[in-house]
Amino acid sequence: LVENNHVRGHRDGIYLEFVDNSKIRSNISEYNLRYGLHFMFSNNDDYFRNTFRRNGAGVAVMFSRQINMWENKFEYNWGQASYGLLLKEIYDAEIRDNTFRENTIGIYVEGSNRLQYRRNEFIRNGWAIKMSGGCLDNIVTANNFLNNTFDLSLNSAANNNTFDGNYWSSYNGYDLNRDGTGDVPYQPVKLFNYIVNRTP
Repeated sequence: LVENNHVRGHRDGIYLEFVDNSKIRSNISEYNLRYGLHFMFSNNDDYFRNTFRRNGAGVAVMFSRQINMWENKFEYNWGQASYGLLLKEIYDAEIRDNTFRENTIGIYVEGSNRLQYRRNEFIRNGWAIKMSGGCLDNIVTANNFLNNTFDLSLNSAANNNTFDGNYWSSYNGYDLNRDGTGDVPYQPVKLFNYIVNRTP
């Protein structure tokens, strides 16, 4: 259990490796040189009600399974190689009720499968979610995408991820029957974003 700490000005604020069945809650990790939280090779871990703010590269979660991240704040992690949350080769995780505010990339996902993203708020990020190839069977539902430069970036057309029931502030369609769901499907991947990703 790591609880109620205020960590500031280190290389990595909180670092865990090969730690299973842990609970990280109600911590503030800010102004660290690299990651506010960095954990790898750790399974069955819960992270909730933490704040990760103004860290050099945000938060990195790598090579782990059965991860729950609930009610955290990822804020103002801004820079050329900075993320609110980096997920690399994560399997069977739930990312819900978190706030991603003003990060270069809210969530960057690489090679991660069977993740559920529910009821998160993405507010004024450069990219809200940037998903690379090798990400399959993920569910993105009931999230709010508010005033991001790009809501979604995918670098592979071959995926079976589900995007359903999200709110997109840049949606310009209509809801004639007023059931709360747009009648015209929203296409969150913009042409300019596609060109940026394809141009070296």
